[in-house]
Amino acid sequence: MIQLEAIHIEEFRGIRKLDLKLDCKSFVVHGPNGSGKSGVVDAIGFAITGTISRLSGPGTGGLTVLRHGPHVHRRDDPAAAKVSLTIRDTTTGKSAVLSRTIKAPGSFTLTPDTTEMREALRSVQDHPELTLSRREIIKFILAESGKRAAEVQALLKLEGLEERRKTLKTTLSLASRDVTGSKASLEDARDGARRHFDVADLDATEIMKAANKRRDLLKLTPLQELSLDTDFKQGLEQEETQTTFNKASATRDVEALVKALAHSEVMNDNIAALRPALSDLASDVTILEALQQREFVASGLDLVIDAAVCPLCDTAWENVDALRQHLQEKIARSDAAAALQKKIMTAGTALIAQIRSLRGLVRATQPHALAHGDVPLQLALEQVYEDFLTVETALGSPQGALGQKERVDSDLLRIPADLQDGLAGLIRTLRALPDNSARVDAQSYLVLADERWSQLRLAKAKYGRSMAVKSSAQTIYDAYCKSVDTALTNLYETVEGSFSEFYRQINSDDEAAFKAELGPSSGKLDLVVDFYGLGMFPPGAYHSEGHQDGMGVCLYLALVKQLLGDSFRFAVLDDVVMSVDSNHRRQFCELLKERFPDVQFVITTHDEIWAKQMQSSGLISRTGHARFYGWNVNEGPAAEQGVDLWDRIDADLAKDDVAGAAHKLRRGLEAIMTDLAEALRARVAYKGDAKYELGELLGSVTGRHGDWLSKAAKSANSWGNAAAKQSVEELKDSRSKAVLAQQNENWAVNALVHYNEWASMSKADFVPVVKAWRQFLELFQCDNAACESWIYVSGAAGKEETLRCDCGVYNLNLVGK
Repeated sequence: MIQLEAIHIEEFRGIRKLDLKLDCKSFVVHGPNGSGKSGVVDAIGFAITGTISRLSGPGTGGLTVLRHGPHVHRRDDPAAAKVSLTIRDTTTGKSAVLSRTIKAPGSFTLTPDTTEMREALRSVQDHPELTLSRREIIKFILAESGKRAAEVQALLKLEGLEERRKTLKTTLSLASRDVTGSKASLEDARDGARRHFDVADLDATEIMKAANKRRDLLKLTPLQELSLDTDFKQGLEQEETQTTFNKASATRDVEALVKALAHSEVMNDNIAALRPALSDLASDVTILEALQQREFVASGLDLVIDAAVCPLCDTAWENVDALRQHLQEKIARSDAAAALQKKIMTAGTALIAQIRSLRGLVRATQPHALAHGDVPLQLALEQVYEDFLTVETALGSPQGALGQKERVDSDLLRIPADLQDGLAGLIRTLRALPDNSARVDAQSYLVLADERWSQLRLAKAKYGRSMAVKSSAQTIYDAYCKSVDTALTNLYETVEGSFSEFYRQINSDDEAAFKAELGPSSGKLDLVVDFYGLGMFPPGAYHSEGHQDGMGVCLYLALVKQLLGDSFRFAVLDDVVMSVDSNHRRQFCELLKERFPDVQFVITTHDEIWAKQMQSSGLISRTGHARFYGWNVNEGPAAEQGVDLWDRIDADLAKDDVAGAAHKLRRGLEAIMTDLAEALRARVAYKGDAKYELGELLGSVTGRHGDWLSKAAKSANSWGNAAAKQSVEELKDSRSKAVLAQQNENWAVNALVHYNEWASMSKADFVPVVKAWRQFLELFQCDNAACESWIYVSGAAGKEETLRCDCGVYNLNLVGK
């Protein structure tokens, strides 16, 4: 795996030139929407993979890396658009520079180019899921179970499991279709045999009786038993087997067709079921479009995050809610279309079987018409046969059935008016044929009996083979699904455990008992979560959108942890942290810092307060951020890296911009006091809107700090710890001086708090204010420059243990003897 030391970008997307130093530590790129932050994410992805995910997928038709990857001013010079990443192999600790240009996105240079470095790079190239955007996290939570399974398995590199399941399912479907066809052929063969033997059922005794009657006349050995391998013509001379026409059998074939055509009303129930369904379909042909577009629309709904632009066609909408409602209505419409499709296919399948039986009778009659009928009858039978085949095929799909609506409404079979007369004439012709001698009639009977019996034997064998294949396919499919589901269940139990732990840590204040269950089943993945101990429900049932998004992030982290284990060392979170509601963002920072201490997170956000929280929590260092504060097409983003509050204030004062410096100081102090109030457990009067003025927080933080120092002093006295007592006294002395200096500038502080005009305040007036505040804030930090965290109280409420910093240099015991 790799981590990033530095990024160099030139003429890429909205960026003209940019250098960022990350030092293999977590890093935040923050700034308002439209300031160019996404260009950094795109650049990292492009350097590693040669692709830009934002230019591919739904709604990106016509966009290409070559044409739209370079900055717009260099769109005709793709060689000028390039990205270089200085990367470090987390295994060997060695570094290299990875470079790629838009002109040749499929190739890259690596300097130095070593086997170890290529292997480290390949490990991140094989895992595009290490870059996560807001539009992707919801796929894990609100997606349908089938789509969720696909997304999760793709992330876990298990998509081959579902592909193989689909292949086995397709094989099973094809086998089932073969069974249906072979069963119909078997029924046709049975009907042909029954007609020839002139029996109601294929009873062995009756069949042998009829056959032996003819064999006795021909002085042939009678049949002793009947099996599928029985040879009815055994004993006949070769020339005697050439006669295949039997007058009685032929007559029964034609009579069977006449009877079936005369009683076609047996189809009426199925036709009656099909008519209204086709009427509904015909009244609104967009139902078919809804059915065809269902999966496409569902994927679009997953991609709708907070922009009122359709991700499928880039059409702008009035608002996000209207767009979501439109897509949801389309999905609901496709649900109705699926129900209608089921009705059509149920009735259509039944009619197909009935028409196929009729077609079999037509096929049995055609040889007799050819030998003894006239040309018009022969043509009519050929026309009917082809017409029946066309209707059969059409009824196999909703679209095809709709094309036959006129026939369904009027006369599905459309039997030519003169066909029955022609068939009646053919029957008369057959009956009028001179009777053969008894010997010839017996010979033809046995020859035709053997032919029909052979057809039955072959049809039954084919049906048996198809059933065996289907049975094997079903067994293999069931065994595969069971095996995969068992393995995935074990896997998902581990994932759901981590997922639940992560979510509980973020929401420890109100969902400390949260748990989740992932249930795999035949290509699907159900997800249910606890809702305040009242039951297990789908995430979208009762949890807010903010909580759902938080679940998405936690599930993603659990999945990547399961996939990579200790090799998980790098991830890009593109505006994902905005998905965590504001009340739980500090806990989210703690989660990333505590559970993934060795992972370099590159994070983008448009919330500056959120960026400061990541810094104050210790997730990123004071220099581990880049602020994008403006963008224009000619220069790209205006950006600064690692510039903290005091640097920005000094820059304003250097320009004699006292108003700008004062504004930054006030806003910065408000954010810092909020962090310190939480870290020191300050007593602040509750406000429902959580909007606290600087003055309200300042007094509470200052007073609470004094309380903790007093408690630390008492603890040191109770234990007789002279060194600890001396340390506390020094801190109290520093506190007194810093607080006094800060209070001496109260006139300026009050101006800060109450938004007074700055026109009368000079640079000379304001510099001491800044100095006093810096000295005051140093009270809440340790002496280790590498630590950078604010001090905080550890231990449960009422059982506080220490006043400490992250590194432990500042560590005061609060527990008395």
